[in-house]
Amino acid sequence: MLKKGKKVATLRMGIKNYKKGETVKIIAGGEEIGIAKIIDVRHLQWNEIRRKDVLMEGLRRKKDLKKELKEIYGKFGKNRVFTQIIFQLIGDEDGGGKV
Repeated sequence: MLKKGKKVATLRMGIKNYKKGETVKIIAGGEEIGIAKIIDVRHLQWNEIRRKDVLMEGLRRKKDLKKELKEIYGKFGKNRVFTQIIFQLIGDEDGGGKV
């Protein structure tokens, strides 16, 4: 989903200190996928997450996103704060060229 551009955002539980414009490594399943530039960072509660946010995660339904997040973080309530990191892939795992 990352390499195909279907996943352009990720949620991290709690308030994280990522900055717009920052360049970061993208790691999935313990494997480095590439390099990304952070386009935007938002802090929102679970109950504020909308369909567009779910779609940016590469998923179609909010309940699928909740299931995925519960596997990572365990149970959480509707007021739980997440950091949404919106990004654009800018390089492959070697740091060169577009993915």
